[in-house]
Amino acid sequence: FLLYGGFGVIIGHELSHGFDDQGQQYNKDGNRVPWWTDQSAANFRERTECFVNQYNRYSLQGYQVDGQLTLGENIADNGGVHTAFRAYKNVMSGIAEQHVRGHSGDQLFFVAFAQLWCSSFTSDYLEES
Repeated sequence: FLLYGGFGVIIGHELSHGFDDQGQQYNKDGNRVPWWTDQSAANFRERTECFVNQYNRYSLQGYQVDGQLTLGENIADNGGVHTAFRAYKNVMSGIAEQHVRGHSGDQLFFVAFAQLWCSSFTSDYLEES
């Protein structure tokens, strides 16, 4: 559960970038060419509005998050955790639930995930970002 919540999320995150707002602009050879149909691109924009709207509601130490600016990372973060958790659950199906110090495997997956992004920032850093 710790490996899936850590490395699995990172791998899923990076793979998801291939299909985010930037990655979808590049073809299999790495060339920036439109390879999605107009309808697919329109559907993508429509479906990502929920991410933009959700992250627009967040602020950190008085700084407002710009959901459009962070869209690619938000897609990759959500895609990474979703993919890794599904993989973890698939591997664990049929195996008896394990507990470590009173925590379930599911809980420890998300503890590992949270520890990946645990950081501290100064106000100056946030202002520059």
